[in-house]
Amino acid sequence: MSTIEKYHLIINELSGSGKGKKVANKISKLLAEKNLPFQLHKSTYPGHTIELTKSLAQDISQNLPLTHLIIVIGGDGTLHEVLTGLGEQFAHIPVGFIPAGSGNDFARGAGISKDPVKALEQILTAKHAKKLDIIQYYDHNQQIKGFAANNVGIGFDAAVVKKANHSPSKVLLNKLSLGSLVYFASLIQVFFKQAAFPLTITADEKIKLFEDAFLVIINSHPYFGGGIPVSPKASQLDGKLDLIILPKRSFFNLLYLFTLMIFGGKHLDHKDVYYFQAETISLKTTYTIDSNADGEELVYQPIDFQLKTSSRYFWI
Repeated sequence: MSTIEKYHLIINELSGSGKGKKVANKISKLLAEKNLPFQLHKSTYPGHTIELTKSLAQDISQNLPLTHLIIVIGGDGTLHEVLTGLGEQFAHIPVGFIPAGSGNDFARGAGISKDPVKALEQILTAKHAKKLDIIQYYDHNQQIKGFAANNVGIGFDAAVVKKANHSPSKVLLNKLSLGSLVYFASLIQVFFKQAAFPLTITADEKIKLFEDAFLVIINSHPYFGGGIPVSPKASQLDGKLDLIILPKRSFFNLLYLFTLMIFGGKHLDHKDVYYFQAETISLKTTYTIDSNADGEELVYQPIDFQLKTSSRYFWI
């Protein structure tokens, strides 16, 4: 039997181009039908989710045992802000997650149903929280610590995300369930504009220099980009990060590697794919490069990141 006495729903109604609002309404109705106490906390502006999470975490942590549960309804970006709000101070407070975004890679990696009704049932029937790895990164240039549920990327992937996020047609196409067209168009444009760059990585104290890095992704579970298994060996339970680096070759070579990713993870054996697992990883560039965490834009500057895993508790 669950020990939870009250549920706090942190809602991003705009996630998934309005999907968040529909899912929240459905979940609220189900909780009311089950006579389960809950309270709605709607995020209304960028960064609001971080503030809501901090406030709730402070209130929840004052009462032991932890009988109030935060449930996140939104996309991976919303979950990213919740993890930011928890930080390290409230890392012990578990959260539930009901995916309502466009990519939902965290839910896919963690085995959370994409059906909101089933995802809620997973939360209500869980007897205890499950400890999972997330990514903790430190930007030495900005002297900022951050967290990511899915991945941290620099170079091509981050530039595509930035281009797509600022596309004037993104909202309309998302409403028509054609959001992937925005990313594909951005991918083509960025590929021919983005240059390869020198990159120095240190993985578990082993240093390696790449002269022509192009796509660089660090994952804590297999998926990115809405279900592409870029790191098929990644696990949220092993305390390690998975690093994928692709050099810049032809556009058709990139499409071929993405095809290998989608169909079975055979890209790891390809000569143009560098793959490594490590407990700690640092990334350094002298070039100004785009970066992102969970699809959220970070900085456009030379990179000096240090990354490792950090544990969080999920009610699943």
